[in-house]
Amino acid sequence: MKIKEILNQVGIEGKKADVYLACLEMSKATAYLLAKKTGLKRPTTYDIINQLMKEGLVYKSIKNNKKYYSPADPEALLKKNKEREEKIKSIMSDLQNLYNSPKIKPFIRYFEGEDGIKEMYEDSLRSCKKGDEILAYVGVDVLSYLPKYADDYVRRRVEKNIHLRGLYKQNEKIKNYIAKNVEQLRKSKILTPEDFPISNETNIYKNKIAIASYGREMFGMIIESEEIYKSQKAIFELIWKLL
Repeated sequence: MKIKEILNQVGIEGKKADVYLACLEMSKATAYLLAKKTGLKRPTTYDIINQLMKEGLVYKSIKNNKKYYSPADPEALLKKNKEREEKIKSIMSDLQNLYNSPKIKPFIRYFEGEDGIKEMYEDSLRSCKKGDEILAYVGVDVLSYLPKYADDYVRRRVEKNIHLRGLYKQNEKIKNYIAKNVEQLRKSKILTPEDFPISNETNIYKNKIAIASYGREMFGMIIESEEIYKSQKAIFELIWKLL
């Protein structure tokens, strides 16, 4: 049932979803009737009702010394999740600081498939701030594999004012690509396939090294390490100066 699947995703799970949906359907009912409809025991039903009332999704009324439970307008769900979203946003900078804090040991994350590669690239947009720079070795034509995503990624990188310096392996499309360097906040140097015989892409930024491999098996990894980052950045800068 699609309704229950969505409710599960917003924290109204299992038996709690059963009681909530029964309450919506019955409009006004005692705990006994809700328990009977859901097949749950009354103590369990009471516990769930109390949870739903605390969350503002159900309210109680009394008539002839009997307690009745009615659902709040389902719009309350939107308000509930909006408040949750705002609370998360209020601590997001602190969470990001913890997430991006230097790690004593290298931390490695792996990504598989097209969606995994996209998520790997998204990390650079989340990690980098206005004025930051990404250093890149590009030995493969990423536009051939993820053309729409690549265009969208560049657009959002430019919007965030994140610059890029890249060493690119020469190919048929590279002339059109570097023609947009200025507007896309990019500096590039082109190397021949003989001088630059690599077939993946490596991005260096914010104590991280992101490596993407395309072709038959599409996968990637992010290595998070202050020491490895410094070493890779120094190697890149040396190559850049020598070209």
